[in-house]
Amino acid sequence: MSGPLPQATDRPGFRASFDQLRRAQKTRKGVPLYLLYVNRPAGRAVAAALRPTRVTPNQVTWAGAALTYGALLWLALWAQPGPAAALTGVLLAAGYVLDSADGQLARLRGSSSAYGEWLDHVLDNGRMTVMHVAVFCFLARTTDYDVVLLALACGVFLLASSLIFFGGVLFDQLARNARTDPGPAGAADGRFAPAGTPAAGTPAAGTPQASPDRRLLLRSVVMLPVDYGITCLAFLLVPAPSAFLAVYLVLAAAHVVIGAAFMRHWRSKLLRLS
Repeated sequence: MSGPLPQATDRPGFRASFDQLRRAQKTRKGVPLYLLYVNRPAGRAVAAALRPTRVTPNQVTWAGAALTYGALLWLALWAQPGPAAALTGVLLAAGYVLDSADGQLARLRGSSSAYGEWLDHVLDNGRMTVMHVAVFCFLARTTDYDVVLLALACGVFLLASSLIFFGGVLFDQLARNARTDPGPAGAADGRFAPAGTPAAGTPAAGTPQASPDRRLLLRSVVMLPVDYGITCLAFLLVPAPSAFLAVYLVLAAAHVVIGAAFMRHWRSKLLRLS
């Protein structure tokens, strides 16, 4: 978890708090565009607005979990194809914003804690399972697709996303224990790039100086399909199950391909640490 930001002697307002967080922005290396330009700034705004209140970072974490898990439970058990079902995507995206806001609020308050980071990771890990179970239940209830094929698709997506999440967190810890640079995979809201890769802002020998920004943008675009925020937006298509399933399968395939690349990269790095 990132350390607290320098505390001012007076109580900063919204603009000062927002700017304070923006200046302390985490690395952009490998961060998907949605997380970089939508979710982080939205979470920053929520954190800045909540700074003068009595709301704690852990309460923000629980509020985000309530939106996420509540929306998925409704999708699994009661939602029907129709305009109202798109609310699932809205609630998931809102929960994702709060998932970014809790850590930023803790940094503003100087109240980061091991429990808060643990709680955030546990709830993040749980929502992956609940999400894909909910998708299976919804499609099995409301469509005529073969349930075995649906279960296979949801299971593959769940496996790939779980391996990316847990593999990145564990690699980060192992790299940290070995006193190496763990890279961005340990970022609380940016677990989408292989840890231990060379810094995107540092060009290799003989590389033109103008290339890092271009590589940075390209990497952010490539990582976009495995951004949880894009998965949330896919749920806006739930009113049209066929369209939703098509996008869901594309995202599942992207997780498999990119996850395999992550595993290969992490394996090579860990072998060097051995």
